[in-house]
Amino acid sequence: MSLSPLRTSLSCLLLLAAACSNAVAGPSDAVAENPSSISAPGSVAQAPASPTTPSEDVGQVPTTPTPTDTETPTAEQPVATTPDPSASVCAPLSSLASLTGDLTTWLQTAPITAANSGGFKEPGGTELAAFEGAFRALLTEGPTAQVMQDLAGMGYGVSTFRNATGGGWLVVREQGLLSRGGGTFIINLFPARDLWLEAPHADSDEGTLRQTATQLVTLGARALLITGSNRCAVTTASPCSGTTSVCGTKGLRISDAAHYGNTFFTAAHRALRATYPDAIAASIHGMDAGDGPEAAVVSDGTSAPRPEALSNRLRDALNTHLVGTKKAFSCNAADDSGKHRDLCGTSNVQGRIDNGAADACFTEAAAASDRFVHLEQSATLRGTGASSKAVIQALADTVPCTLTGSGLGCQAVVAAQDCP
Repeated sequence: MSLSPLRTSLSCLLLLAAACSNAVAGPSDAVAENPSSISAPGSVAQAPASPTTPSEDVGQVPTTPTPTDTETPTAEQPVATTPDPSASVCAPLSSLASLTGDLTTWLQTAPITAANSGGFKEPGGTELAAFEGAFRALLTEGPTAQVMQDLAGMGYGVSTFRNATGGGWLVVREQGLLSRGGGTFIINLFPARDLWLEAPHADSDEGTLRQTATQLVTLGARALLITGSNRCAVTTASPCSGTTSVCGTKGLRISDAAHYGNTFFTAAHRALRATYPDAIAASIHGMDAGDGPEAAVVSDGTSAPRPEALSNRLRDALNTHLVGTKKAFSCNAADDSGKHRDLCGTSNVQGRIDNGAADACFTEAAAASDRFVHLEQSATLRGTGASSKAVIQALADTVPCTLTGSGLGCQAVVAAQDCP
């Protein structure tokens, strides 16, 4: 889809401004530069809770996966690319601080409230609409004073992060000492692929926080959405259709970002979808594969057989790169019927939104848009060995390089320069 002149200029501003933007307080391996007078959000980093229920979605029995593939991946790091920035480009971000470090490592300290902690506070409808609007403005206009003020009013701060090896990101994160379990959202200033990643069960699906952070950097994806609460953080039942026994009792919870829509996580998803209608959203999960033949189960958010489905292409790419005897199966391939678990993501709220469901909370989508893919993975794929690299390569094969940034297999444009 072609961008309007306004959209194009705003995108260029973001691409050119990677090195002159802001940062939150981070882990000890990150170094802050040029701190601003604006309070840094997330000044107290909370490590994700230790996962106890890594399985995902309807009917899954909770178990703790133990990755068995221990080969350390050699993730290809993107190199930031942009023309020399001018003072006018840097000006909108000049009041913000900057942080340099390793983004993949830093994101593993994303604040996620623990199971049974009561650490999820549902936003009101007006607040959700305001957050969606502010997040969309951030995507299209950058961190203007108005956007910063609007997000701050909802407890969020905006920052930038630069990898020591290149690349720049905007970070939208809860600030202050009190967390509502709202989530952490990262926007790539140098995207290479029309793809964004989502980790709605970042702590309970063990390994998916590290995995999606690595995928964001390596693939050059547009964005990453990370839940701010364990799916079992509160006991209040979600009214949305679907069920699971992951939290020890049958039923969904409102703290489950994948199965409840009144969350900042879903509001950020809606803003991304409105801004990038042709982009692909990948929801990354973990499952208990047991002794079955599945290394992964892929779907388009429905269980309808459809030969041309995006999920079938991802399945084929996975099976090209996977090692071992277990393979990937698709919920949308008739020849896979009966061979995989019933983990098709049909109750995933974000998938229902993208697939045009009449009511994303109560109604499954009647058809797929091929703008959403749901990936369930065994513990091995969520580890740090050859199989985890296979997932990155399969995503790279499925979503090609169509943007001007850097990523695995993508051609860089020009060298990046810092803002004054």
